[in-house]
Amino acid sequence: MQQWEADDARRKHMARFRRRDTAPELALRRVLHARGRRFFVDRLVSSRTRTRADLVFSRARVAVFVDGCFWHFCEEHAHLPKANAELWRTKLLANRQRDARHDEVLRAEGWKVVRVWEHEDPVQAADRVERELALWAHIVDGRRASSTPTSPLNRTTTPA
Repeated sequence: MQQWEADDARRKHMARFRRRDTAPELALRRVLHARGRRFFVDRLVSSRTRTRADLVFSRARVAVFVDGCFWHFCEEHAHLPKANAELWRTKLLANRQRDARHDEVLRAEGWKVVRVWEHEDPVQAADRVERELALWAHIVDGRRASSTPTSPLNRTTTPA
């Protein structure tokens, strides 16, 4: 990977970009919270990778990432800067490859990864997240039903 050198002005400019609490992330959080969902925000989910999920449903092992179109190189909306276009193309493609590696590690550890683009409608994105949570709830409920023994008080027995 190419070494990135930044001057002080560029470093200060880039520091203004938020890592968390972006507008698309807040919109998704509002919708999920209104639906009664509770989650952790900006949380490390694996010791094998440095990635931090934007929303984490730890019991269900669902990690949600809200990806920006520029930094994660959305095929619909990303555009390369004219200055140093090849350098930016290499950098942004490397970001996508890094995301894929992180997803692979998390899936190997049993996490369900949901990637949401910043341009997606928050309601539709919340629906996708809730589908994953519903799958987890269905599995958990099925395990509970099959492992719950019948109480002796509820059994009907005929006297001998």
